[in-house]
Amino acid sequence: MAGRLKVLLFVLTALALMVKGGTDRVLLEDVSLALIVGIDLDQNGKLVFSASSPVFSSEAKQKEEEYTSPSSTLRQSRDKDDKTFVAITSGGKVQEMIIGKKVMQHEHWSMLMEPFLRDPKNSIRGRIIMVDGPVSDMIHMHPEDKPRLPLYLTKLIDTAHRRNLTVKTTLEDLRRDNYEKGKTVSVTEMKRQGERVIVTGTALLDEAGKYQMSIDDNETKLLLMLQRRSKGESSFTFHALDQPDGGVFPTDAYSFSANKISVKTKTGYRDGKFKFDVKVKLRVTLIERMFPLDIRKHADKLERDINRQLEQRFERLIHDFQSRQIDPVGFGLYARAYEYRHWRTVQDHWGKAMSEADVNVKVDSTIIAMGVSK
Repeated sequence: MAGRLKVLLFVLTALALMVKGGTDRVLLEDVSLALIVGIDLDQNGKLVFSASSPVFSSEAKQKEEEYTSPSSTLRQSRDKDDKTFVAITSGGKVQEMIIGKKVMQHEHWSMLMEPFLRDPKNSIRGRIIMVDGPVSDMIHMHPEDKPRLPLYLTKLIDTAHRRNLTVKTTLEDLRRDNYEKGKTVSVTEMKRQGERVIVTGTALLDEAGKYQMSIDDNETKLLLMLQRRSKGESSFTFHALDQPDGGVFPTDAYSFSANKISVKTKTGYRDGKFKFDVKVKLRVTLIERMFPLDIRKHADKLERDINRQLEQRFERLIHDFQSRQIDPVGFGLYARAYEYRHWRTVQDHWGKAMSEADVNVKVDSTIIAMGVSK
């Protein structure tokens, strides 16, 4: 008898869940899936929100609908969207959140993301993008030779990230790094160029979330190395320091691909400041050489040139970070892990402590391949 009662209760519960699910059902054509959300400031410094959604109608010639409106908050902008969109707006499938540079130049702009972080129906996997220029210009793009804009931007970021040309930061990453005192935020930077979108590198923010500087694709490769987040190969083109410049033809140039990158960081504290000794080991494949050199006999000569030039680039990049009191690498994580007693006293103003730290990067490269040509 008890067994039958359990089975009956199970069946009734299942039926109740099925009925509840059926009452909440919403047809796809009755939902406007915002795939792109944009936030910008107009010429008067007022907030402007944009959204782009696909149109699920065989009768519609335009397969996307966009709307831009001045609003005080992201939630209020959704109500305005619903006045013009032919379906109920939903943020559960957002792919990109495009933020204007003028917005990121203000502290704590990320508070505008509050609805996405508070409402579980919204997605927190959307990629954060900074745009130097009007956000609405990008959202209202309709490139004829490219897929739908949300898919186009997603593929563009993923491809650039696989090539280590930019970082990939989601809203979830943004929230985590905002609360992390030992690291500052870095996001993808893009711009519109005619009917194309260009990945220009990475935008770096400070402890308050305010935009501080941009780095290009080559500097992003170095940043990802230090973050131990490099994917696959990172390609560089250098000009050999001991070779003459050929003018029109770069007879002093060579290119290589770095892979199997190992980064070890030793942390210390001396004379009232933190000290970080970073050792970068990488294996190099030579892919281009514009000057004569017997690599079989003199590989060490080229390896020394690679080491020296990479160390110089690391030094300049870290100096730029320190001059702006930012830490996109996350040296503060090492300070907290290995020098917690000293970290505890500076954790609330880590940017300043980082600007005074001694950071030394040593590179050890090994050429493992040079192609089929001697």
